[in-house]
Amino acid sequence: GHLPTPVKERLAKINLHSDELVQMVDGLLDIARIESGRVIMRMETQDLKDLIAKTSDLIMIQCKNKNIELLTEIKGALPSVVADRAQIERAFINLLGNAVKFTPEKGRITIRAQVKDNNVQMDISDTGIGIPPESISSLFEEFYRVDNEVNQQVKGTGLGLSLVKHIVGAHKGKIWVESKLGKGSTFSFTLPISK
Repeated sequence: GHLPTPVKERLAKINLHSDELVQMVDGLLDIARIESGRVIMRMETQDLKDLIAKTSDLIMIQCKNKNIELLTEIKGALPSVVADRAQIERAFINLLGNAVKFTPEKGRITIRAQVKDNNVQMDISDTGIGIPPESISSLFEEFYRVDNEVNQQVKGTGLGLSLVKHIVGAHKGKIWVESKLGKGSTFSFTLPISK
């Protein structure tokens, strides 16, 4: 039936908050499953160039909406890696989504991939607002969110980077970040080359 406007507004807020809670619970469950080894990783040989192209395509609309240039720089041929495609795509999308979120209009995001030792190293660099040095060590902790103007305006759970860290760790890779306030950030992670 007919609902008064104030009731509609309250129901819309309740719906929004319940969706956020569901996302938070799902994120926590995913982290717990990966930590306990209960996630079955479908480890298969993956073509990283194809994976990078597909995830870049997914994020392109968000980049266009903010007039952000998205570049891909791959040094030489990339060897295959053994990985769970869905999980690695999830990690890429999370890192690219953060890059878009924290990069102002007319900025740039660059995806790089290269072989280093027995790994393929992926770097996602942005020309965004950067991360304060005192926040770097806590960045991959559950529920941690950097106190900045973007995070004050845009809601989030603080679980995305923790989940990415667990996904990369489950693939026997490493993840780290380098950043300068006002200059941007580079999130890097490695995946072992398939033998």
